[in-house]
Amino acid sequence: MINLKQVKSLLAVVEVGSVNGAAETLCLSPSSVSAQLRELSSTLGVDLFDSAGRGLVLSASGRQLLPKFEDLLRLNNDVLAYADSLGSEPTGELRLYAPSSMCIYRLPRLIETLQSTAPAVELHLQHDPFDYKQALITRAIEAAVVVIDAPEPQFESMRIAEEEVIYVTHPSDYIDEQLTPEQLMNLSLITTEPGCSYRIAAENHFNKNALKLTPRQSFSNVEVIRRCLLSRMGIGLLPQCVVEEDLQKGRLKQQPVSDTPYHFYSTVIWPGKTQPSPRLNAFLQATKVNTQSAQ
Repeated sequence: MINLKQVKSLLAVVEVGSVNGAAETLCLSPSSVSAQLRELSSTLGVDLFDSAGRGLVLSASGRQLLPKFEDLLRLNNDVLAYADSLGSEPTGELRLYAPSSMCIYRLPRLIETLQSTAPAVELHLQHDPFDYKQALITRAIEAAVVVIDAPEPQFESMRIAEEEVIYVTHPSDYIDEQLTPEQLMNLSLITTEPGCSYRIAAENHFNKNALKLTPRQSFSNVEVIRRCLLSRMGIGLLPQCVVEEDLQKGRLKQQPVSDTPYHFYSTVIWPGKTQPSPRLNAFLQATKVNTQSAQ
């Protein structure tokens, strides 16, 4: 039967490339790590490693089995983490990802609610640039707050709010008519970075009009774009929540553009087919409370 010590030894050797290095990482003797590998190989009936000079590399069978070993250890960690907090108030570090727009304009209220309902939970936020999907799969984070236009089937999800992405400019540069993508091409257009969901929506909009989106500037931080607009540097593409106060106070104006705004939803997503930790459940409850109060 496979045991977790064997799996941990294998993964450590894969990471560092040698038995001696894995032994040092695991605080075991090299002979103990070698024995774990031999037992695992014997149990499975396949050779898991090939020699490579003084090190080891996974065999073809080992490479095929590696994702299963990673899943096994991940499941074990999930069970331990969940069991550790059963019967007590949520505690520990809740690791989340959120883009800058959500960090600044949506999360503060959620964090405030979480602090009042689960004060022992410490929130650790990861922001761009970051591969949140891979981090969710490997459990490097427990959840992500993202802006999407449709559910992602591999993840569970809870909506926070509807988000309208609009074109905005300084009042002095406002054009009193509805612009087309072709007219936007002649303006100093500022967008988010390539790959951002807002940028992709704009690119699709331009493509439908047989045009290619060519912004003058692009930034990964929405606050930088907002500052550029306040300094009269062009017309920007931003979620309305980012410039809500500026619009109300007349510091910026929404520029009408055909077939806009682009519609999205700020959404909490987390790995499917797993039991959320009490920490994550506390955050989801805070999200639910805030969503209901905003309706």
